[in-house]
Amino acid sequence: MDRRDTIRAMILRRRVLVALRGVQGGGYPGWLRDRAIFDFLKFDPEDFTFQEIKEAGAYLAGKGYVETKDRREDKFSAAEFDGRILPKGIDLLEETIPPDPGVEDNRQ
Repeated sequence: MDRRDTIRAMILRRRVLVALRGVQGGGYPGWLRDRAIFDFLKFDPEDFTFQEIKEAGAYLAGKGYVETKDRREDKFSAAEFDGRILPKGIDLLEETIPPDPGVEDNRQ
């Protein structure tokens, strides 16, 4: 992965966290479909792809920042997921834990 791709992935991961944080509260459980995240980011100047959003969700889930659940209806359908931010993800956004080198952060 070259430097530009790395920076792009870091930016996307933060924006996915922000999108998930935005739907939390107001009495809602905070789950958001990957397609909704794509729609939220489709006018972003970076022009992120649906596949990149899925990869960002997998990275964030692997780090414990978000929880995802598979929305795949059968083995032949696209691997869609629902995601929601976890307390560790909120802490990362609020900069109360050390920065993650794979997520854009103003402290780095």
